[in-house]
Amino acid sequence: MTIKEKLMSMVDTSKNLRINYIQMEKIVFTMLEDYLKRQGKTIEMHNQIKQFDALLPNGIDEYSKGIFVELKIYRNKMALLGVTKNLINIINELDSYRTLLLIVINELPKEIRIKIYNEAKKMNINLILWDVDQLVKMFEENEKLFFNLYDNIDSVLLKHTINYGISKKDKIEKHIDIQNTFINSLHESYEDDDIVLFLGAGVSKDAKIATWDELISELFVTLIDKKMQEEKINISELERDTIIKSIKGQNANMPLLQTRYLKKGFNTTFEATISEILYKKSIKTSKLLKEVSQMCIPTRNGVGIHAIINYNFDDLIEKNLSELGIKYYSIYREGMIPDKNQLGIYHVHGFLPQKREDYNDLAESLLVFSEEGYHKLSLDPYNWANLTQLNFLTNNTCLFIGLSMTDPNLRRLLEISMFKSGDKEKCNHYAIMRRFKINSNTKSILDFENVNEALLESFYRDLGINILWVNDYTEIPELLKKIKNNE
Repeated sequence: MTIKEKLMSMVDTSKNLRINYIQMEKIVFTMLEDYLKRQGKTIEMHNQIKQFDALLPNGIDEYSKGIFVELKIYRNKMALLGVTKNLINIINELDSYRTLLLIVINELPKEIRIKIYNEAKKMNINLILWDVDQLVKMFEENEKLFFNLYDNIDSVLLKHTINYGISKKDKIEKHIDIQNTFINSLHESYEDDDIVLFLGAGVSKDAKIATWDELISELFVTLIDKKMQEEKINISELERDTIIKSIKGQNANMPLLQTRYLKKGFNTTFEATISEILYKKSIKTSKLLKEVSQMCIPTRNGVGIHAIINYNFDDLIEKNLSELGIKYYSIYREGMIPDKNQLGIYHVHGFLPQKREDYNDLAESLLVFSEEGYHKLSLDPYNWANLTQLNFLTNNTCLFIGLSMTDPNLRRLLEISMFKSGDKEKCNHYAIMRRFKINSNTKSILDFENVNEALLESFYRDLGINILWVNDYTEIPELLKKIKNNE
């Protein structure tokens, strides 16, 4: 394959464009750095802190003044024109350089070129426009480097990520800037009524809702206890607690498998027994639940939070919204649609409110409380829960709170959403995650923590997700407050 054929294969729309873009970005900017070095010039990568991908402080070729650089893949005429207008407007508002090098990794039709140049001319912005043919000319000056990058791109990216992680501790100020950039972007999405909250078990944890392991363990022991009582064998409360603590490790290995038998064993009392265990030690609220609910208060000009995807069975978020007088609608099966003035809360894994009598057809909602239920959800692309999540992942800015992000079905939906979306070179979703820390301050341990963090950031970027790091879960309420108020 020629250089051009290799480049064009990387923008094949049948492939994962998000991953392809990351690979292409590394190749283009490494080659551009080599090209500039031979001219005695340099490149500064902005790494998401600024509005542009890079800055050429000494220009390029015959240009000696500073130039902003942006890399794009052309797939949609209107999307490219819209992005270009935005970039030109940003440059126009800056007090620094007024030249943009726009690199488009495709063949650009003449009509699009003319329109892009006209937009720049309106704002008196100098525009340098490169398409795939200009890239090929540059790459041909060092073919050996290009083919080495192309053939070993995954290894190059891994090495880059590891080196970045090792040097991370020396860039604390830079990472504070990145975190603040993410917060500002989320605030803008909040102001645009564009945020969809994805809530996991961590949101209900401080309110002492039974965790998945606790729920399954207690159900398992309750069922065995029930059968043993039928045989006149009684287990004391102390023995019961001991068994539950010991059995959690076993359940962690096969929880969905066990629920297949649990549901059959309890028969008609299944939902009532789950509900009893779920709320056994629960309290009504927590700092995190209160702050999530505060975010859902409609803003002066709009709604703020567009919708909530809730992976939890409990109704604690509903209770907290009620306390604030927020109108909502709990959705847990196909065909349920909120009114325009209601906040939709989509229980995509199932719903077991404390007052079950207030809701209809709850038995239909337990989508993933068994192995076969989870398989059905994973394999059925037209299931209402999958379609709902996919719609929000494709069209909105999503913020994940209290989720481990390990659910294979969620990751599958994230990948699908990238295929369905338009301009997805940039991440537009966010996940709040706690840093992995080892109780040691030795250099090698600290380096490992930084590399691990950098690798996680890279992994989630491939799924279109930026990570907002916290050192402890107790920091999340304050972080949500910053997103809401832009503090």
